[in-house]
Amino acid sequence: MRWAKRPVEETPEATPRVFRDDRGRQWTGMVTSGTHEGGEEHAEAIFVCDDVPSETKRLARLDVPAAVAGARWRAMGEEEIREVFRRSEPA
Repeated sequence: MRWAKRPVEETPEATPRVFRDDRGRQWTGMVTSGTHEGGEEHAEAIFVCDDVPSETKRLARLDVPAAVAGARWRAMGEEEIREVFRRSEPA
């Protein structure tokens, strides 16, 4: 297997998005290029709990290419971000 560095213009900008979950805990989410096989075709959102640092980090797949994920992430409303969080899984 050969690895190639992703061009800068195809790397999503890691803009943090802060929100509260259904239990009232504050989380910060950021988008990144996919880490698993096929990562070039999709991006992932990583969530970290600000209130409880020991809380397990969460990961959700975004069904958009990494090259456009940063713009899509910034355009999402807070409810859309929460929906991505709800379908996330422990990292």
